[in-house]
Amino acid sequence: MKKIKEVVRQDLAGRRAIIVALKKTTVKETEENARELYLLAKTLRLKIIKTFLIRVNEVHPGTYIGSGKIEELKKFISKEKIFISIFEPDLSPVQQRNLEESLKIRVIDRTALILHIFAQHAKTHEGKIQVELAQLNYLLPRLTGHGVFLSRLGGGLGTRGPGEMKLELYRRRIRERIHKLNQKIKDIEKHRELLRNARKKKNLPVVSLLGYTNVGKSTLLNKLSEKKDLLVADKLFSTLDPATRSVYLGDNCFCLLTDTVGLLYNLPHHLIAAFKATLEEVIFSDALLLIYDVSTISIERQKETAFQVIKLLGVEEKPCIEVFNKIDLLSPEEKNILKGNFPEGIFVSALTGEGLQGLKTRIKEILYGIKVT
Repeated sequence: MKKIKEVVRQDLAGRRAIIVALKKTTVKETEENARELYLLAKTLRLKIIKTFLIRVNEVHPGTYIGSGKIEELKKFISKEKIFISIFEPDLSPVQQRNLEESLKIRVIDRTALILHIFAQHAKTHEGKIQVELAQLNYLLPRLTGHGVFLSRLGGGLGTRGPGEMKLELYRRRIRERIHKLNQKIKDIEKHRELLRNARKKKNLPVVSLLGYTNVGKSTLLNKLSEKKDLLVADKLFSTLDPATRSVYLGDNCFCLLTDTVGLLYNLPHHLIAAFKATLEEVIFSDALLLIYDVSTISIERQKETAFQVIKLLGVEEKPCIEVFNKIDLLSPEEKNILKGNFPEGIFVSALTGEGLQGLKTRIKEILYGIKVT
């Protein structure tokens, strides 16, 4: 069977695309959702020709949107020679197939877009296993009529033609592959447990970085550990594999700082589950650094997303330090307002190093109980 990465890992760079985003109850929420979808698409270097903002009062079971909006999209797609359409809402397999047949182009939803990014950015063996597992779980219910066109190979109503038999074969093989990947994930978890036990023997506390994708976690880890070996890129989900570095906090105190996969608002639970082995580092850490980007998506959305994952992992009781990154992009007035709104926060620039000594001091206070006056 063709490997899943051969099915969905396609270079979309330069392809002409449109975005179909939903109008929410507030203009701010609508703009933030559309902007995130745009940034996700630009991470794959798609050429976004237009973003359609539509209001859906009632979801159409067959196509999600109504026939009038479909006709509008069809005219634009034909005129502008669009290759792919990206829908913000998660589409059912039936909706996706019907939209592709109506629009005569490829249609993907937000989850599929994220999976494409994962496929491009997974570099290590562990990362590739986790991404393939997420892709397979997404593809399984979409086999009929999707991509491989298996349902069109034969078989009519009440019969078992070659198309149906081949479809069942693919389903069985995918389920077998999912089972094998889950076993590999368990092996990864065992390996991580051995690493954690080795760290415990060194008696070094562990701090995990947690936050939105592209908030600067890797840059911060490089700066605090005084190393430059981690990939730093202005892209969403550039880090899929955890990395741990030793950080000197002063006064002969050290800690281990662990990076984690970036988060995203309303990230489907099955995608989070696929990266459970990676996010487990958070569960076994002694404290959390919640990193926020002060320059882009609203801090409220970033905080909500981080605390949703904290709750999902059951680590609400762990000590947390809220770190507001990229303050070098703010004016002095904006900095003062931010500090007034979040008096307990630590304000830093991972790029310039501003505020990092204060962050180390706060980490040392929490981990070692050393109060610095």
